Amino acid sequence: MKSFSKSKILCVGDIILDSYIQGKVERISPEAPIPVFKLGDERFVLGGAANVARNICAGGGSCYLISVVGQDEDSRILNKLIKQERNLSVKLLKIKNRKTTKKQRYISGQQQVLRIDNETNNEISIEHEKIIFEHFKDLIENFDVVVISDYNKGLLTYNLVQKLILLAKKYKKPIVVDPKRDSFEIYKGATIITPNYKELMKANKDSFLNTTTETRKIEIFSRDLIKKYSLNSVITTRSFDGLSVITKNKKAITFSSEALEVFDVSGAGDTVVAYLSLGISAGLSIEKSAALANKAAGISVGKFGTASVYFSEVLNYNNQTSKLFSINEAKIKLKTIKEKKIGFTNGCFDLIHSGHVNYLIKTKEYCDFLILGLNSDSSIRKLKGKDRPICLEDERLTILSNFPFIDMLILFSDETPLKLIKAIKPNLIFKGGDYGIEDVVGNKEIKLWGGQVKILRYEKGKSTSNLIERIRK
Repeated sequence: MKSFSKSKILCVGDIILDSYIQGKVERISPEAPIPVFKLGDERFVLGGAANVARNICAGGGSCYLISVVGQDEDSRILNKLIKQERNLSVKLLKIKNRKTTKKQRYISGQQQVLRIDNETNNEISIEHEKIIFEHFKDLIENFDVVVISDYNKGLLTYNLVQKLILLAKKYKKPIVVDPKRDSFEIYKGATIITPNYKELMKANKDSFLNTTTETRKIEIFSRDLIKKYSLNSVITTRSFDGLSVITKNKKAITFSSEALEVFDVSGAGDTVVAYLSLGISAGLSIEKSAALANKAAGISVGKFGTASVYFSEVLNYNNQTSKLFSINEAKIKLKTIKEKKIGFTNGCFDLIHSGHVNYLIKTKEYCDFLILGLNSDSSIRKLKGKDRPICLEDERLTILSNFPFIDMLILFSDETPLKLIKAIKPNLIFKGGDYGIEDVVGNKEIKLWGGQVKILRYEKGKSTSNLIERIRK
């Protein structure tokens, strides 16, 4: 499968701050027939067009995102999250008296009990429209593909969208649109639009087909839209049924869903747009790009909440569950294997060498299920300086996921894995012999649930630092 390290995507769209608030519902209020939600931790994630952008970056490409936000605390949180993403650049136009779009999801167990949307939907002014377009015009020549991520929050006016499309066509840049409108006229002239089945039906509300299959209905409606709005392709996402690709003057293709298990479909459409764009930017056909996007979507729905899908996951997704888990996913998985002895270790694993391999093989001898907490690129830069890592996280994940003695990988961005350890509660924490037990993060906490720290023999002279020195010589 092709690498996307040279792929450069220019994205214009509605940025959203996704908030996930964990809590517990254990009783019904005596005041009214409503659940009582006991508040827990809040987690923030990039959503909307920003989720498209971070999936492009997770896939190995680079992305420049143009959007609007308010002059508020939520925009500051967004900026902080964006800075943690590798290869993501932004132009966020701050507009006075405008709210940064925020979706708050209240979750008990793995169930959403409430969602609160806080947003401004009115269209941006002509003045702000001009600023966005001029910035787009200055950048477009240097990018491979244009993505328009439309969540219908007021940024993408009819005039702006048409100007973006016309300019992209002038520079011969493919335009991928994720639509959220009842009418697709605004996207006239785009290369590809990617509605879900419901959105496709809404866009064809004046048409009526009652005696045909869903697949056939998608093809007929898609071809009508292609002709009506001068499109090249309509790619319809179909939830559990995969996706359908209808391209001008070509036979219709349907890809079956590759999801092994479905936890959450939110953000799956963003993942499709991201990997579709990556494929096209690398010179793949629309059909091959769609197959890639379908595979990535199958991984996305197996994660909780709005999530990134890494290229290494797609690369290794051959009818088996990916080894990369979020903390929440890991907690659910571990509930199914309570009888097994869970081992945990962590590290940067930058420039993987024989010392790493021997150490990991040894850890697996002491446990049934080995979890490796892997420092993210941003975490390594904090610990070791701006020149590290040598190998980026998607490369390290690709290598480590192919080690049979590793059962689960969890990427973390904190300077220490303490939060991760407290969440998964392993039976054993492993560290190399250059550590004392009292120096190991989590040594106090693991005693609370009856676990222990195990120090393994350190292989002297075998380290990433020594390897770098040898290379420099």
